[in-house]
Amino acid sequence: MKILLTTLNTKYVHTNIALKYLYETIKDKNVMLKEFTINEPIGKVLREIVKENADVIAFSVYLWNVEEILKLSENIKKINKNVKIILGGPEVTYQSEKILKENPSVDYVIIGEGEETFPALINYLDGSSEEMPSHVSYRSDNGFNIGEIGLVCDTNKIPRIAESIASNYDGRIVYIETVRGCPYNCSYCLSSTIKGIRPFDMERVKTELLILIKAEVRLIKFVDRTFNYDKKRAMEIWKFLIENNISSEFHFEISAHLIDDEMLEFLATVPENTFRLEIGVQSTNPETIKAINRNTDFEVITKVTKKIMEKGNITTHLDLIAGLPYEGYERFKESFNDVYNLQPSELQLGFLKLLSGCQITKEKELYEYEYTSYSPYEILSNKFISFEEITKLKNVEEMVDIYYNSMRYKNSLKYVEEKFKTPYEMYYELSIYAETNGYFERKISAEEWFDVLAKFYIEKGFEDYIEFRTELRKDHFENFGNKRRRGLKMFEN
Repeated sequence: MKILLTTLNTKYVHTNIALKYLYETIKDKNVMLKEFTINEPIGKVLREIVKENADVIAFSVYLWNVEEILKLSENIKKINKNVKIILGGPEVTYQSEKILKENPSVDYVIIGEGEETFPALINYLDGSSEEMPSHVSYRSDNGFNIGEIGLVCDTNKIPRIAESIASNYDGRIVYIETVRGCPYNCSYCLSSTIKGIRPFDMERVKTELLILIKAEVRLIKFVDRTFNYDKKRAMEIWKFLIENNISSEFHFEISAHLIDDEMLEFLATVPENTFRLEIGVQSTNPETIKAINRNTDFEVITKVTKKIMEKGNITTHLDLIAGLPYEGYERFKESFNDVYNLQPSELQLGFLKLLSGCQITKEKELYEYEYTSYSPYEILSNKFISFEEITKLKNVEEMVDIYYNSMRYKNSLKYVEEKFKTPYEMYYELSIYAETNGYFERKISAEEWFDVLAKFYIEKGFEDYIEFRTELRKDHFENFGNKRRRGLKMFEN
C-alpha cells in the first residue's frame, strides 16, 4: 500500500511540521511526502498528486487550504474511486461530521493530534490491525461514527524531525515546538479548546535545536503559543541558543506580562538580528480584553515592549485584531494609535476569524456576528462595527504593510506623520488617496509606491516638500540603489 502525505502551504517558504511528524511515524512503510502551495494552479497540483498513484492520500488541512483540498479530494476520487482520502488538522477536527456529510470523497477525518492516531489508522487500512482508532470520524452502515479528540499525552512519543529537516534544508522557514498547549483561554483561539501544558523533554529540545543551528537554518520559528509560560525553561532555551548559534534567527510568541527584569536584562545582551518577539496586544480596550478572556494590561505591555526595544537589537512584532467585542470603529482607532506609537518593528492589523470550536464562534448571536461562509470565516460585521468600517480598516491595513512594515521609508515617513494628528488619520488619508486614484485596483510595484507617497504629499499641499523629497530619494536609493524609472514624480526637479 502506497501512502502520500501532502498539503497546500500559504507560501513556498513555509513548511508543514505536522506532516513531518506523521512521516516519521510510518517511515518504515511505502510513504512519501509532497508539499504544494495555494498559489499553484489546482489542476497542476491534482496532476502531481494523481501521478503518484497512491492508495491512501492524507491531507493536512488548515484555514487557508480547506476549500482547495476538498476540491482536490472530489476530483481525485473521480479519477480513482478506490483511493482512500484522509483529512486531519485543526480545520476539520471540530467539524468532522459536517465534512463527511458534505464531501462523499472524504473517507476518514483524524480528530485532534495525529502522531498516534494516524499510524494506527494506516495499520487498520493495510490490515496490520483489526481495530479502528477511536480518534477517527468515518462513515459506517449506521451513519457516521464521530471520533473523540485525541492528544499525545506523552510528548516523548512525538517523533524527532530535526535531522530530516537539516539533511534536506532548502532555505525555507523551519518550525519547531517545545511545548503543546497554552496557559491562556482566549475565546477566539483554537489553542484554548485544549486545556493543559505538555512540554517536550529539554534534552530533546536542545538536541533538535543544535542540529538545526549547525545546518545554519535561516529562520527557526517556535510555534509554542506562549513560549515564556515557564520563565526558567524559556531562559534555559534562550541561553542555549545564544551560546550555540551560528547564523540563525529565532522567532518566539511571548506574553509581555511574563517578562521580568532578569529576562529584560538578558534580552538586552542578545546579538542584533537574532531574536524576533511577537506580542499579541489584540486591543487596548479593557472591556474588549475582558470579553475575550484575556488577562492583559496595556500599561504593562507598553513598559515591557519599550524596554525590549530600548537597545534596538530585538525585532518586535505587535498584533491587533479588528472585529472583537465592544470595539467599534472609533475605539479601534485608539487601539491602533496606542500600539503604533510604541513604534514596533512590525504592526500586524489582523481581522477576527470565527473558527469552528472556539468560544467566540459559539457566542456569534450574542455579538451579532456576520462572517464569510467560506474560509477563513472572517468577520463581515458585528453589533459594534459595520462592513463599511471593516472595509476602511482593510485599506488602512494595506497602507500600513506598504509604508510601515516594509521598513522602506525610515527617513521620509516621519515627514508625513507629523502632518497628522494621529497615525491612524495618516494611514486612513493615504488609503483614501490610493482608492480614489485606483491604486487598489491594479498591481503596484514596490518602487511605484514611492511615487504614490510623493504625489500624496504634493496633493495635500504639505510644506517642506524639498526636504521630504530628499529623504524619500534617500529611502529609494537604500532599497533600489541607482535604479531610477522615468516618470517618477519623486525624481522631478
